[in-house]
Amino acid sequence: TLYYELYVGGAVATLLLTNLHMSFAFYVVILAFGNLVGAFGSLFAGLTDRWGRANLVVGGLLLTGVFTAFIIPAATSKWVFGVEFFVVGLVEGVCLVATPALIRDFSPQVGRATAMGFWTTGPVLGSLIVAVVGSATIPAVVHDPRFWTHEFRICGIAGLVVFVIALVGLRELAPQLRDQLMVTMRDRALIEARAKGIDVEAALRHPFRQLLKLDVVVSAIAVSIMLLIYYTAVGFSVIYLSTVFGFGLKDANGLGNWNWGFNVIAVVLIGVISDRFRV
Repeated sequence: TLYYELYVGGAVATLLLTNLHMSFAFYVVILAFGNLVGAFGSLFAGLTDRWGRANLVVGGLLLTGVFTAFIIPAATSKWVFGVEFFVVGLVEGVCLVATPALIRDFSPQVGRATAMGFWTTGPVLGSLIVAVVGSATIPAVVHDPRFWTHEFRICGIAGLVVFVIALVGLRELAPQLRDQLMVTMRDRALIEARAKGIDVEAALRHPFRQLLKLDVVVSAIAVSIMLLIYYTAVGFSVIYLSTVFGFGLKDANGLGNWNWGFNVIAVVLIGVISDRFRV
């Protein structure tokens, strides 16, 4: 739901631009700076060790739920909306550090690639929920441009419900068990490396040099291009379909159901296949 709350504006982007007297260029800058603020939020990774990963995620769900359900819908200008959107982006950035760590702790139960595949469903499922809820709740013809607040309130209430569930049920491994688990995984990696004839000590002398390999560099470039396409689709697909092809908001979000639905299936399936073939 953190990603649902971050992406919900895309479902009603045309209404936002009209109601808040926001130019397309201003909207693009808001999204770009929101992601930048989220990146800076991820720098607070040290808080996860002090406050606990689960506690940060639960607190983040509460804060973003309140902002999305009550504070952002009350915005009457583009500047107020932008500042409040930055707050949600900052919290999302902090939680972005905590959630992969939680997934990593439990990854030995399902395989690392499968676990990260399930984690990747977070942003993709967020996009899917935005499209599903938008296509189900937005009327074919919208007469009131303030209708965008309706989608934000639905999203915020859903976030608060998930907050209650997480508050009751989300737990992380005890520090002692997590340390034991990481030591076990590290020992296993060392044994496998030595079995392959790899000089572990030599490999660790120049860690950055080890990253300058074709498979690592190409993968990093590929992920960067993929994220560029992904964020473009998240932020601007509804505007694109509405202005270029004349889609209504309801139909534009309905098309997103298919796009994000297949993405959800793909990220989990690729993770399972990767673990199966030990790629």
